[in-house]
Amino acid sequence: MENFLSQRNKKVTNINLVADKLGHMLRENVSLFSIDDSQNHATFVTESGNIIECNYYFTDKAVLDNIVVESGEVFTDQEKFDSSSKNQISLLIESIYDDRMVNSGDILDSIVDSWTQRVRFNQTVDRLREKSESFNNTFNILETQEFERFVELSENISKFLSENKDTLISIPEVRNAIKLSDTVSKAFDLERRSLDQLAEGESIEFPLSESVDLYEMVCKQELMKKEILESKKSFDTVWVTEKSISNLANLIFEQDESKIKQALVEAFVEIPYIALISKKQLSNTISKNLRTLHEEVSFNKNELKEFTKVLFEMKKPLRSLVSNLLQEKYGINLNNIKEVPTFKTLLNTQSLIFESLAKVAPRGSVIKECMLSLSEMLKSKNGVQAIDVNNGMRYLFENSGFSELYEDEFLSDSFNLSESVDDGNDAVKLIMEELYGEAVAEQEPDVNQQEEPTKEDPETVDEEAPERLSTKELMDSLNDLEQLIGEPADLSEE
Repeated sequence: MENFLSQRNKKVTNINLVADKLGHMLRENVSLFSIDDSQNHATFVTESGNIIECNYYFTDKAVLDNIVVESGEVFTDQEKFDSSSKNQISLLIESIYDDRMVNSGDILDSIVDSWTQRVRFNQTVDRLREKSESFNNTFNILETQEFERFVELSENISKFLSENKDTLISIPEVRNAIKLSDTVSKAFDLERRSLDQLAEGESIEFPLSESVDLYEMVCKQELMKKEILESKKSFDTVWVTEKSISNLANLIFEQDESKIKQALVEAFVEIPYIALISKKQLSNTISKNLRTLHEEVSFNKNELKEFTKVLFEMKKPLRSLVSNLLQEKYGINLNNIKEVPTFKTLLNTQSLIFESLAKVAPRGSVIKECMLSLSEMLKSKNGVQAIDVNNGMRYLFENSGFSELYEDEFLSDSFNLSESVDDGNDAVKLIMEELYGEAVAEQEPDVNQQEEPTKEDPETVDEEAPERLSTKELMDSLNDLEQLIGEPADLSEE
């Protein structure tokens, strides 16, 4: 039961990964603005206030197509926005005058949506500007005095690292943190592009399988918070076309509550955020799904209201379940959830590396002072420049005789990054029995479905393969690393 969150639909995770990869390509922070899953359409806002719109497709890669880049002035310029609004209002009045009421509803929805989008855009831009300006320039790392001092002393630091190689490699925290930091760099190894170059390209592809595993491992809590906030804010546009939601919506006239509960739990296992949304969002989701995918189903407002009321009461135990799991597994309190800084865990790991190096550096030396100030600075930073810090660290360590720590392999060659998860049907069965005291209806086997091969075929298992650690064990190690930032291990000083 406790692992069922690991098998959730990770569409929002993938899109947030795309946002951070776009940010690293552009060398400025990028935030997800909106998702319209019915059109496979996503909108992003850059730190400089530009808008990136595209279509997305997910396989083993994330593919961005039909990329359009435009200035945020389309929302922030009062004259442009007023002109667009006046045109829409004129069309509305014309439709009413000509007694074309069907078109009037669509135009009114467009007017309301445009104003809603403007408010959301301004809130997003304001939040990005607040982060970059009000919080002591928290996104800026590479232009700080501490990092510039580090670059100036790089030759002396390289000599120090070479002379103390055996001592430093013997420190597990330093060795493992360097490997982890570099592995994330590989996942974000992207060619730099300008906004103009981005707009000129036909499509962009990002690998997903390895990147998502690493991204989730290092940014676990912040990613989950982003998923929850985005899903609560836009559930009826992000998840409305999912099959499990469609199966649930199609039961609007079902009288058997057991069937409704089972469909609700099946949707919950795939999309746990359904337990957190408001009654209005739930109603909008059911309505949009039926209008989009089940046009043959006719319903009125009262029927939708009654079905929503039933679902909202049924999902109350699910909210308690997911609330407890989020608290225990991710340390997230739903009553006080805020978006967390990007790549904070990665920066904490980097801070640990420099603090540990400072413990080995000669007492009173310039190198020791540089490492300590750099470590302290990184604790207050966040954002995609953390990837550039990795690149600088790799260059420094490789040129100081530590090349064996940078072998051309990902951590997945020695670690199993995928948590063991419960079978989806088992999770549904457990929840139905424990929360509702009901058994799951047996489904007819699909005769056309081929039997899947077993995961471990004795003839194909490599007997000499290294022992693999679970993600939980690896994350426990990461937590230990983070704790060392506040209380670093005592290392011998020269």
